[in-house]
Amino acid sequence: MAIHLNCSVKTVENFPDNQPVIHYMPCEIKSNGPAGVSTYFKPVDNEKDSKFKKASFRGRPLQGEDISLPSGYRGLVVQETKQPLVENVERTMHVSHIFDRLTYWNWDKVPSANDPFISALSWIDISEALHSPIESISD
Repeated sequence: MAIHLNCSVKTVENFPDNQPVIHYMPCEIKSNGPAGVSTYFKPVDNEKDSKFKKASFRGRPLQGEDISLPSGYRGLVVQETKQPLVENVERTMHVSHIFDRLTYWNWDKVPSANDPFISALSWIDISEALHSPIESISD
């Protein structure tokens, strides 16, 4: 199955002016429709440490932190305008937004470097260092 990704020049030209607010949530939401997130999801700064945020989702407490993606990397928000009725067919998705920061959320605990998502972001820098050419040192 092939997936085609279309990125319009308008989307790229508006970056970073048109950045959406991205939340990485520790749950799966089985819905493809509108959610009214800005109406119902209202994060606030943590009183103890303004670096972190607090919120709740379906009555469960969340602790969050704003995270920037590594330098040179961007995230994409993609949408599929027409979902296929059967599996294993070609699909086309369109880039609707580009972002370079997001809010990462944990259930009831402050995000840390030990969280898998944050740890994966730090591995990008490590991977680049490991795979970059070695410069020879001449005496």
